[in-house]
Amino acid sequence: MDGKKDLSSKIRHWCARSERSPEQVRRKLFAWGERDGIEPLIAALIEDGYVDATRFAEAYAADHIRLKGWGPAKVAAGLRVEHGIEANTVDRALGLVSSEDVLEAACRAVRKRKLHRPDEDPSKAIASLLRKGFNFDVARQAVSAEDAPPKFGPSC
Repeated sequence: MDGKKDLSSKIRHWCARSERSPEQVRRKLFAWGERDGIEPLIAALIEDGYVDATRFAEAYAADHIRLKGWGPAKVAAGLRVEHGIEANTVDRALGLVSSEDVLEAACRAVRKRKLHRPDEDPSKAIASLLRKGFNFDVARQAVSAEDAPPKFGPSC
């Protein structure tokens, strides 16, 4: 019983430091050698508010778009595949990220790409944005905004 209590305390501390998905907690417990009591422990963490899939999805979507420069499609794939988050929760989380934030992330990606490839064909920049999970319209807008000469300030 002492080992279980110690593990419960340890996983609660780990979950309290950052938002975690149930799948992340499952993998961490497995890595720590827990094999039998994973599901009841996750249920207790959810009940106590340490783990919340909706809260995790919202934080993940905002952080990965605003900070990592991922597009919505890549974020959705990460949430569904890597973290096992349900589709309606993913859609709700992506709905909270503004279209301006998505466009700004795409513009930052184009600016960063242009630093290393200043004379690159715009179609290659668009293809790069598509691979990052942005849709074609956002990619086209970001590339054309970065190609246009600035009028009174930054282009994006």
